[in-house]
Amino acid sequence: MASSKSGWRIVVIIAIVLVLAVGGFFMLRPKKKKRYKTAPVAKGEILSQVSSTGTLNPIDEVVVGSQVSGTLDTVLVDYNDYVKAGQVLARIDPRNYQAALQQAEANLTSAQVSLAQAERDNLNGETLMKAGLISGDQQVQFQTTYEVAVARVQQVQASYDQAATNLAYTTITAPMAGLVIARKVQSGQTVAASFSAPELFDIADLSRMQVEVSIQEADVGKLDTSMRVTFKVDAYPDKTFEGRLVQIRNDPVVSQNVVTYIGIVHVENPEFLLKPGMTADVKIEVTHVKNVLTVPSSALNPKMSTLLGLASAHASTGANASARARTGSASPAAVPAGGSATASDSVATKAMLKVSKSQTLYVLEKGVPVPRQVEVGANDSYNTEIKSGLKEGDLVILGLDTGKVNPFMQQGRPPGGGFGR
Repeated sequence: MASSKSGWRIVVIIAIVLVLAVGGFFMLRPKKKKRYKTAPVAKGEILSQVSSTGTLNPIDEVVVGSQVSGTLDTVLVDYNDYVKAGQVLARIDPRNYQAALQQAEANLTSAQVSLAQAERDNLNGETLMKAGLISGDQQVQFQTTYEVAVARVQQVQASYDQAATNLAYTTITAPMAGLVIARKVQSGQTVAASFSAPELFDIADLSRMQVEVSIQEADVGKLDTSMRVTFKVDAYPDKTFEGRLVQIRNDPVVSQNVVTYIGIVHVENPEFLLKPGMTADVKIEVTHVKNVLTVPSSALNPKMSTLLGLASAHASTGANASARARTGSASPAAVPAGGSATASDSVATKAMLKVSKSQTLYVLEKGVPVPRQVEVGANDSYNTEIKSGLKEGDLVILGLDTGKVNPFMQQGRPPGGGFGR
């Protein structure tokens, strides 16, 4: 009986020892340190772009029409012919217009003869009236006949000029140098210019083209004229063309409640590779800086202190202290009573702008997150330029390491520099 009780005591003692040992192990073992997802500060480039599509058209294009009606006697040019300014493109049968000009010429000659006779009669009448051989009323009649003859000559002269102009219009010439991109008539075809000038040819200078780009309303504020533009067309998938944004038209285009604006991009086309109507995949370069310090934009998450489990007050206190140190002013109330606040307001505004470019991120130093106030610059979809506050090689914290794959690596692009979208 005593032996049985002794055995139970031993079992209980062993159990207590084991419990104490396990508890001591968990209590005394070192706590597991947090692991952080980091990226090094590296030199790279920031490229921010606005993407869109557009249609190519010639900058200089003119539709050649006919001012007179008639039958096309000859058509001298065809598609893709290069023509010079003033070159003859086609001729309308001129016989009717030649006859009209001859009739107008004859009428003009007759009117000029009548004017010469009326002028002589008027001069003679003045002489006879001075000699008292005719009355004043008779002289007035001679004067009136002369004035009517002058008006008649002017009228017939205008008819003659019109007939000569119509005859000249039977020869269709090129108003500018360029390529014939469209020929809309054939020899023997009748054209009628009764109400509007019929279209005969399209001539365009294809050495300089423009892309009419559709720009989203949200992107208009980012753009300005003279920005660099690159684009591709399906006809040459391996070739990138370059141009400049020269205009953003203020006339809105509304389609299905979506507002867009038309941007005009000019591009040189010396090899005539680009053709009217081609669709262009356009990228407008908003910002492009090279060889600058960059960090992944996710390092500038304003909630980083919360994500890292740190005290938010610590980060905000450091940021406010840094902001006060940078501005050199604790309060705008330092303006003397009765004095002008203009200078003080200007300083405060500049300070606010400077602070707005300052942000807080966390750097890993000896395994501990340390807040850093940095001045940021350009940014794209992935990275942000750091102008001051960091040096190359510093490890910025992107978040806690949860064992998941780095999203930057998933996109085939390491953090710390590179191109945007």
